[in-house]
Amino acid sequence: MSEPFWYDLGLALIPSGSSAGPDAPVPDGSGSGPVTEVPAPLPADLIGRIVQVPLMSKTVPGVVLDAGRPELGFRTKPIKGFAPGGARVPAGWIELLRWLSAYYFTPLPQVFAASLSKPALDFLFAPVKAKAGKKVSFVPVKPDAAAKTAAASASAAAATAAIRALIVTDEQRAAIDAVEASFTPFAFRTFLLHGITGSGKTLVYLHLARRALELGRRVLVLLPEIALTPQTLARFRTFLDRPVLALHSNLSATQRRELWRAIYAGEADVIVGARSAALCPIDNIGLIVVDEEHDGSYKQSDASPRYNARDLALWRGRSEGCPVVLGSATPSVETYYSATTGKYALLEMNKRATGSSQPRIHIVDMREQHALQGNLLLSIPLREAVQKALDGGEQAILFLNRRGYAHRRVCKACGAHRECPHCIGPLVYHKSKRALICHYCGFNIPADAPCQPCGGVEWLDVGRGIEKVEEYLETIYPGVGIARLDRDSTSAIGGAEKILARFKSGELRILLGTQMVAKGHDFPKVNVVGVVDADSGLGLSDFRAQERAFQLITQVSGRAGRHQGEGAVYLQTYKPDNPLLGFALTHDYASFYLAEIERRKELEYPPFRRLLLIEITGDEEATVDAHMQEFAAAFRHFADQADVIVLGPAFAALKKIKDQYRAQILGKGKAPNQLQWVLNQALERYKPKQPQKTKLRADMDPLSML
Repeated sequence: MSEPFWYDLGLALIPSGSSAGPDAPVPDGSGSGPVTEVPAPLPADLIGRIVQVPLMSKTVPGVVLDAGRPELGFRTKPIKGFAPGGARVPAGWIELLRWLSAYYFTPLPQVFAASLSKPALDFLFAPVKAKAGKKVSFVPVKPDAAAKTAAASASAAAATAAIRALIVTDEQRAAIDAVEASFTPFAFRTFLLHGITGSGKTLVYLHLARRALELGRRVLVLLPEIALTPQTLARFRTFLDRPVLALHSNLSATQRRELWRAIYAGEADVIVGARSAALCPIDNIGLIVVDEEHDGSYKQSDASPRYNARDLALWRGRSEGCPVVLGSATPSVETYYSATTGKYALLEMNKRATGSSQPRIHIVDMREQHALQGNLLLSIPLREAVQKALDGGEQAILFLNRRGYAHRRVCKACGAHRECPHCIGPLVYHKSKRALICHYCGFNIPADAPCQPCGGVEWLDVGRGIEKVEEYLETIYPGVGIARLDRDSTSAIGGAEKILARFKSGELRILLGTQMVAKGHDFPKVNVVGVVDADSGLGLSDFRAQERAFQLITQVSGRAGRHQGEGAVYLQTYKPDNPLLGFALTHDYASFYLAEIERRKELEYPPFRRLLLIEITGDEEATVDAHMQEFAAAFRHFADQADVIVLGPAFAALKKIKDQYRAQILGKGKAPNQLQWVLNQALERYKPKQPQKTKLRADMDPLSML
């Protein structure tokens, strides 16, 4: 079956005089079934029904969006059939997608295609193939194998800790009561649950979910990382004692079929998932939770629609008339500003649920360490702390947000290094794959390929990546279970879950990871955390660089000392006087926020202005530059009429990616509608002049300027 064609019956292909109704037999996918046509006039209850429609010589799935009989001026064809079981999507969900289309400048068909995947529709019209004599039925969604492995190998101590965690603290009770006030009756309100790492935000979510279900409403829970899904699913299933459906990209074909069958049948009462779960077509929602609301992975940035799942959650909460809980130990500056100014209700939890104290932070001056021991990857204090943890039967987490073995390989003969021919950037040396790889487009060559300028074959590895640290750890802690958690080591389906399960069971003693280790994990035996390079990310040309660095350091530090013993965190830095590290040293989010909000106000960045990033791309640098100048002139003309500040045009910091040159202009407006008006006016003036060789894309509320 081809890609879905989203059929808008406002441009209805409706025959007159048809007698078959929506409950008539439907095609069975083999092409031999009867054809069902829509009667005239069109019944109003068909809005949202999933149908089969003719598209040229093919039959494809579609969704009824609207009803009517406008004068089209061209010949129309009838709908061929309806999905069995009355499969449909809610009317409110259709309105969500209409809003998303307008707000994020994406055609409605493209929005629908991104929201309902092809597999989510194909199974409705293509029954499961069965062997002769065997009956095929849907198999209930089961926990991932990794989740079962983790549960089976959990120690008695971990089980005891989990039971202890179910005791509601005074801070948790206050948060639960505050949100439950919006259940009687259900009403939209946004709550920021600002709880330090380990304060028990998940238990608050669980109690609220149970109450919403008792009142006959559904629950939607968003997570920033697929790797967190099995852990959270296990907690929700155990606490709620009912089916909890997972919605993410790592599901098997059978799990996908059952998931979407349950959704269409109205049986999905609790859905837990990553970013795409925000687009799940369910209604009657009584509670929406966005855990780690600050996380940048909630923003779709690679393809349209470039939505932020957190903002979709807020729209859905308003539409459904239900509370939305945004949880984080390090909320985004915009969210915290909304809470401190009264737009959101602020709920604070400043104590760890287990009664343990915040970990002690140690700032390690790597300039002094370099003088003592040379350019080693781990400082003396950090090495000793890890060894002490291992000797005491504990575990350690080390964090370095840099994939690969070395940032570049330099030719010893001439000093040249290999650049990606398709992007502006070096090829990163991955020792495990014996390849030089571009992290933007995936281009790669053998690691020992001769130097292009001189033919040399001897190399010097410059910079440190996570693979180099892994190799170093294996030499200083021989025989200890060590694992690396990054995009490369978890590329296989279930890879991250398996590594995390082995670490939680105690089979692994040291977990070395990129930002994946910082997101919401709870490991009872981890009392030592090391940040190998606390300076990473601070020099980026992005106004959010400081915020991201503080969030990452704070989040990964929060993995230490969550249960028994005193946690210790070591931040290795060549800039020990950096104020940001001072805030991390004292776990002082409030002071960080006050400093950051003043800088944002001075520069007129969010939350004081909304952003719209417009980018023109093409394969010829001069053409991209010329046409961005042309568009920028039109944009500035209308921006002057709407109190919109314009920065640029200029080439992006990453000037070329995947053979496409990138030029940008940034609009800063007081409200989204200002920016939308300016863009629409500028496009109307510019579009006739835009060459086919270039593409223009708009990103509302961008998170990255790179």
